[in-house]
Amino acid sequence: MAIHIKVLGYHIDVFQHVNNARYLEFYEADRWDWMGKANLIEWAIQHRIVMAAVNINVNYFQAVGLGDELTVISRMDKIGVKSAVCYQQIIRHRNGADEVVSDAYVTFVFIDGKVNKAMVIEDELREKIESLKNKIDAFIEV
Repeated sequence: MAIHIKVLGYHIDVFQHVNNARYLEFYEADRWDWMGKANLIEWAIQHRIVMAAVNINVNYFQAVGLGDELTVISRMDKIGVKSAVCYQQIIRHRNGADEVVSDAYVTFVFIDGKVNKAMVIEDELREKIESLKNKIDAFIEV
């Protein structure tokens, strides 16, 4: 899945580029969109399951500025017993070329809202997460 973002004035900091923390918001926006399109959000709410990021590793390759056109893409990288890892990229489209300006690995767990503990990823939950593996856009090698 992918979302498209045009960098606007409120994305820019005093140094006239997108602040590092804003990239996390871009990544999160794509994850929400991705999970929504896979109907994972509604399913999780019905089952009182919460998805929580527990680790984020971000690389910043290029500064992003006002007016830049970006695409954020996500794919499921690994699914473990109690956690899963999502790989994401932010790609800038400029002068007919695409370049990766950032990438990230996000590790998350699913929490059972009834007992407030991380769940084992099995059965229907595993099926839902596995289905995300099939919803992938093209990634650029970095």
